Amino acid sequence: MSKFPERGSYSKELVSLGIKEYRQPYRVIYRIIGSQVIIYLIADGYRDRQSVLAKRLLGA
Repeated sequence: MSKFPERGSYSKELVSLGIKEYRQPYRVIYRIIGSQVIIYLIADGYRDRQSVLAKRLLGA
């Protein structure tokens, strides 16, 4: 990220509000169980998340 700071995409949710100051190079998939947060995946936003999730969560 230090070499290409503008590589991250804009968050669709924030862009819909007219906010373009924040970028997101990564996506975090997590689950909340009681008072615990379990992180399943931290993925580069440019990868095919559907296939990564299938491999990680479903063992496909």
